[in-house]
Amino acid sequence: MIHTGMVTRTVGFTGTTPAQLSGAVIGQGKAVDVTVHIRNYGGVAAGEKAVRDRNVDVLVVDARTLTWRGQPDEGLRVIVTGAIQLVTVQQRAAAAGIDPGQVQAVIAPVPVGNQQLGMTAGRSPDNETAAIIMSMLLFLAITLYGNLVLTGVAEEKSSRVVEVLLARMPARNLLAGKVAGIGLLGFAQFAVTALAALIAALAVRPAGIPAVSGGVLAWVIVWFILGYALYAMAYGAVGSLASRSEDAANVAAPVSYVLLGAYFASYMVLTSNPDSAGSKLVSLFPATAPFAMSGRIAIGAAAWWEPVIAVALTVAAIAGLVVLAGRIYTGAILHTGPTLKLSDAWNATTRPGPRAAEPSAHRTSTPLGIPRAPWRG
Repeated sequence: MIHTGMVTRTVGFTGTTPAQLSGAVIGQGKAVDVTVHIRNYGGVAAGEKAVRDRNVDVLVVDARTLTWRGQPDEGLRVIVTGAIQLVTVQQRAAAAGIDPGQVQAVIAPVPVGNQQLGMTAGRSPDNETAAIIMSMLLFLAITLYGNLVLTGVAEEKSSRVVEVLLARMPARNLLAGKVAGIGLLGFAQFAVTALAALIAALAVRPAGIPAVSGGVLAWVIVWFILGYALYAMAYGAVGSLASRSEDAANVAAPVSYVLLGAYFASYMVLTSNPDSAGSKLVSLFPATAPFAMSGRIAIGAAAWWEPVIAVALTVAAIAGLVVLAGRIYTGAILHTGPTLKLSDAWNATTRPGPRAAEPSAHRTSTPLGIPRAPWRG
């Protein structure tokens, strides 16, 4: 049982028991933050029944035998055994004419604390756990909102709504607007969640929850924005290859695999050696930086210049992806029929006509679906 942060144990005594033993057991328990309750039994049978009924954790018989229900509790065994040895030494000292009080002062237990070291100086394993949790939340958020872009593109294409929208704006701007709109929604939700996490961490900090600083949460939001922009552009581009919403998940599988691989690579960084050269490279690479760098920042393993370089590289990758994704989206968004290949969508932008991705021999309607009048020479 746990009470106010301390462990509580119950010890039963039966048979010949020194008067000082109960107090010694309680004192030994306090030295290691264990509260010990004492119960006395008139016979061994009554004491053993109490052990079987889980009324006591251990029964001490004649101050020599410890009776357990199943496997011994090693921590409690050390407490009781130490108390028995202490009382025995005091009795022997009294028999030899030595002041028992002096003996007790000499051999009194010394409280010994425990300290857990993390992989990075100044950080505990709790901080590393918090970093892993934040990386997981980043992965889930980017996956969620990236898939919203994917399904949105596929649904607009299958319903032919996109053809109306393209009459008002270029295809590349349409894709960028969809990514930005869903991204703003995700940013608002993610920022509110991060603020709630900061308030909760500050409120329950005395209970042992690892504290997460505002600076770390700010970096998490930055990496959510960059990670979302990177993967959402990729999801939007491949989503335009599918002509039906049901096919969107299949065409987006490569992007999902890259995203999943990036997350597991960052997990290995955080659980192995975040200061190694390999970990630094993983945290700088744009595809893995949102997860690995945010985690390394949380555990204090990143130098001040590393996030700056990682941000610059990721922004450059996003800029390049905007151009590439825009070209694929432009070449594929008006295509109907079977799922378009990536190479066909890439090459389609070099062909003339508003429906370059679709062979001219199969065009039987205008972009809005109005039947074409036959050409008469």
